[in-house]
Amino acid sequence: MISPIMESLPKPAILESYVERAFQPPMPAWRMRWEPTQGTTERRWYLPRHLTLTGPAPERFGLTVVRRGTDCYSVSMIWDDINLNWTDLTRVQILTSAFTPILRALGRDLWQLLNQAIDGATADRAYVA
Repeated sequence: MISPIMESLPKPAILESYVERAFQPPMPAWRMRWEPTQGTTERRWYLPRHLTLTGPAPERFGLTVVRRGTDCYSVSMIWDDINLNWTDLTRVQILTSAFTPILRALGRDLWQLLNQAIDGATADRAYVA
């Protein structure tokens, strides 16, 4: 059985790419629609620090990752109407979270974010855009 964390999701229809200005610096985000298939309707989404969301795939999603040290990252996330921030996540915590299948479905490279320069020296390298 495939771990629910690493399951593949179908590619969503991107309704809008925009910049969420409620964050500083502003965060790229998407509004999207998922086909109602297994894995996108009702499931558990595992996030860092033992946080679990239950429900459908997000219709609004944004993620910023800033590398603070060799294995230390600050992460900000928009998930529908929820905004979360983590200040000291490890690479494993990020890779084993729901970020992985969602970003993969969006065609984004999480490895590029995790391998950015320490301290997020270039702000746009820290974004999932």
